Amino acid sequence: MSEATYTLDWQQLADMPVAKWEPASLLIGGKLYVLGGYENYIMSSKRLHVFDPETEIWTQLQDLPSALSHVNLVPGESGFWFAGGMKDKVHPGKDHIIAEVWHYNIELNRYTAAPLLPGPRAGGGLARLGDDLHYISGLMADRDTDSPDHWVLDLAAWRKGEKTDWVEAAPLPIARNQLSVAVLNEEIYVIGGQFNHDSQQLDQTNVDIYNPTTKAWRAGPSLPYGHSHSEGATFVYDNAIWMIGGHHTPTGDKKSFCGDVLTLKADGEWALQGKLPKPISSPAASIVKNKLYVAGGWDGRREEATEKWLSSPEVWVAAISA
Repeated sequence: MSEATYTLDWQQLADMPVAKWEPASLLIGGKLYVLGGYENYIMSSKRLHVFDPETEIWTQLQDLPSALSHVNLVPGESGFWFAGGMKDKVHPGKDHIIAEVWHYNIELNRYTAAPLLPGPRAGGGLARLGDDLHYISGLMADRDTDSPDHWVLDLAAWRKGEKTDWVEAAPLPIARNQLSVAVLNEEIYVIGGQFNHDSQQLDQTNVDIYNPTTKAWRAGPSLPYGHSHSEGATFVYDNAIWMIGGHHTPTGDKKSFCGDVLTLKADGEWALQGKLPKPISSPAASIVKNKLYVAGGWDGRREEATEKWLSSPEVWVAAISA
């Protein structure tokens, strides 16, 4: 991988109203929606906030139906979709994996349930191609077994109120979890991820691309290192996939926080665009008007008296081009 394209000039903004690690995020209408994740002490969050880059103001919206993490967001139907996830973690216990599927309507500030996934899953990838909603791979109910399953829901039928359910599609060639997913040129990219969760967490370099015409997977350009934990910080901008921070395992090294800003163009290779102000696990991120915003995550901070984990409330911004 070549040297960084940009030397990013990071500016720190006012903190988020609530610190979050592993939230889901999505840019809609120039505003960044940040959903769930873990608050301090690794406690599952029910909160949904929206950040307006124009005013730099955060607004809290309707709470989630459940405190949730390990999901990603997909736009559509005047809002966004999310599916599966890990639910209701209260320190020091563990959260459990669910099959729930929800749609949030921005105008109504309301959640509507959709058909359940065929089985509990977390840390898989949700993506949309036309009126097909895809859920790919992720952890099974035991929190450690990776599933290759690939399911599709017909949203056109759902909108009409017709009976519809998830159907099987071509399984992911290599099952994993805490992967990133993006849609580029009407194909689904499943990026990195890790093997297992509770027993071990082995970062992977694999990139798999699903073509809806052939209904088959092919291998994409491998990552420069094993990588995971950027689900809420992977998005498409200017015809390229951007992936921000997360965890990585460089060759011959241990798993650690990642401080890289990576991009991938169709038929290209991974490129290093720049560096974050610090390595960070699982932030929320997006680009608005050529400015990269990065919010939350975990940078290793702990409460001094108890050593309990504290999520980061920090918000950073840097221009990515003139």
